[in-house]
Amino acid sequence: MSASLPRAISPQNGMVLLLCLIFLTALTLLGLSAASDTILQTQLSANLQEAERAKQSALAALSWAEDWLLDQDGPVPESCNAPCAGLKIHSRGALPPHPEFQSRTWWVDHGYEAGVDPLTGERITKIAGGDINSPLWMIETLHSIPPGRNATGHLLVWYRILARGSGQANAVVSVIESTVKRSWPPTVGHSVSGINGSAPCPGTESPAKCGRISWRELR
Repeated sequence: MSASLPRAISPQNGMVLLLCLIFLTALTLLGLSAASDTILQTQLSANLQEAERAKQSALAALSWAEDWLLDQDGPVPESCNAPCAGLKIHSRGALPPHPEFQSRTWWVDHGYEAGVDPLTGERITKIAGGDINSPLWMIETLHSIPPGRNATGHLLVWYRILARGSGQANAVVSVIESTVKRSWPPTVGHSVSGINGSAPCPGTESPAKCGRISWRELR
């Protein structure tokens, strides 16, 4: 009885195996691409969330600083870069051209923490408590019109307020600035006392009020 010869592999069987390997490789690449895209979308979403958190923190600090300024009833504060009567209100041009890129240490040295009364150091409220750092603000005098030049008997002052907020990471920072106008009516002896934010600001249009007249995001 003759021995049976080994059966030769069909060329068709080899081609099927090759096609299967190609198909599995393509599926693997598609899976890796989908996973990479998902990771990228997650990172982008987290970055957008952090940027929005920093912006809201800066806006909260900006509103706090504006309300604090408009609520003052003491004498009109002097413009000075070192604390004058316990308060730093920077004179026009004293700040660097781009304070939005200064470090947080610089902001601490030149400004104040939102929620803390800069005159007394008393914490009145907590602003954006979930962030890595408390938001900060500073104020600069832009322009003023003395009482004798506006026919109202009020001192009109325009202020620039800068506010800095951060997210839950040090690298995510938002800086917003606003221009605030307010009037300081004179009292007996030519000293000046403040008015609150609901009082009219004379000197321009009749319905004009003390408060924010413009704002923009710097960073």
